[in-house]
Amino acid sequence: MEPSRYYRHQDGGLYRSICVARHADDGSEVVVYEHLWPFEPGVWVRNKEAFLQRFRETSEAACREAMQQDQEQARQAVQQAKAARRSGTSQT
Repeated sequence: MEPSRYYRHQDGGLYRSICVARHADDGSEVVVYEHLWPFEPGVWVRNKEAFLQRFRETSEAACREAMQQDQEQARQAVQQAKAARRSGTSQT
């Protein structure tokens, strides 16, 4: 996994990888990544294995295109997908 790659979360949010790091307590690999859209930007850390299960690589161009859409509608779509996944009714 290389830095500055773009990803779409299974619920629809867009992210950019920053780096792969090691957890201080157990040495496991974690991904440091940045949320880009549709919610407020922020930096997150997730176990690498879990990251690869929930995120799919996409292109920068696809991210830029998606970010031109209505942000509030995108937020609602992500929230609905998240709720469906957590309730077990997701189709992914």
